[in-house]
Amino acid sequence: MNELSTNSVRQPNRGPWDSNDLNSPTDLVDFGSMAFVPNPNVGVRADVEEGTQRIVAISFDYMESVLQVQAFAAAKGERLWDEVIKDITESLTSQNMSVVQSQGPHGAEIQVELPLGNDRSQVVRMFGFSGDRWLLRGTISGSAITDLDQRLELEDVFRGLVVRRGETPYPPREILPLNLPAGSIVTRAS
Repeated sequence: MNELSTNSVRQPNRGPWDSNDLNSPTDLVDFGSMAFVPNPNVGVRADVEEGTQRIVAISFDYMESVLQVQAFAAAKGERLWDEVIKDITESLTSQNMSVVQSQGPHGAEIQVELPLGNDRSQVVRMFGFSGDRWLLRGTISGSAITDLDQRLELEDVFRGLVVRRGETPYPPREILPLNLPAGSIVTRAS
């Protein structure tokens, strides 16, 4: 396993963004601690924790691919992704999964084939971006693992995200609260 430099450095005029950044996009879809530029080609859904009914992630669907994004609290000045990627890698390798580390457009990332049961598996790519008192983690699955056009579309979605950390104190790694946008219609499978 190679050690990687995991410094997340945003290129000028490219996100992910902090809501306090003067260059951050406007006209956003607001999910509380996360907001994003709407894209008519990309579907959006809230991922809800079954037991608590709490929104824990936002998923963006594009063609045969999905980008799931979560925002976490971090301590001021802490580059939390360095620690998180190491912990994820150690956890996966302890379960005898083969983890491939590389440098991507957002810094250090990993790719792993996750078992789904019944002799099925799914390859996922995980990456993160450390902001001011927050961490944004993305997981891509589906055709975007090998299809460049789908991958670039979802990476653009990630770059268009704006994190609204707020002043409420949260312990590091706590999921930042998400809410449905005003006027959203909630449907439940029957």
